[in-house]
Amino acid sequence: MLEPISATLARVEETLGAGGAETVAEGCDEIGATSWPRDQVDAVVDFWARENPHLDAQVKALGIRLRRAAHHLENALRRELGQNDTEVWELEVLMALRRGADHCLSAGELLKESQVTSGAITNRVARLEERGWARRDVDPSDRRHVLVTLTPEGVARADQLLATKTQADQAVLGLLGPQVRERLNNDLRTLLIAIEGPAGTASVPVKHGRGDGAP
Repeated sequence: MLEPISATLARVEETLGAGGAETVAEGCDEIGATSWPRDQVDAVVDFWARENPHLDAQVKALGIRLRRAAHHLENALRRELGQNDTEVWELEVLMALRRGADHCLSAGELLKESQVTSGAITNRVARLEERGWARRDVDPSDRRHVLVTLTPEGVARADQLLATKTQADQAVLGLLGPQVRERLNNDLRTLLIAIEGPAGTASVPVKHGRGDGAP
């Protein structure tokens, strides 16, 4: 089980000396610095390198670090949403509708965005309707289709959750300085383009909604 990000920061600060989070963030801006302490991933990769000398240690370390960072972001988000009695799926569906033209998507479009079963999306939309955040209407241009639209209350709720998610992201990514964040953004963009293709092209489906556009 991964330790909370606050505990990780406390250990890093203790290693680097006094100065708090600002010292850590400023240090992270020293691109190419070699004075950072080893992290838990280094120890894991060292073990597997001893067990398997042919292991691609660089790829292994990168994969583990990406998963651990994603885990910390997920935990921070769940903690913030939990304080608002909100589940992750609510954020995903509200954000998908918020991005739609006139805050509206067809049921099929919403299904594609969410990457869940049709039964699951029907249940989720029904629960949003019960809370007054969305409504379902028959598509006037094709009565076989259903349109899902955010109500004004739903738009306000989506904006509130956007602020909550931003706060959760800041709790983790704010530990880095702006230069490192920019570099990570560029490197991860390169990786995602290699996997999914550029924006506007057919891409590899993302199995979970948190990867496909939740802000």
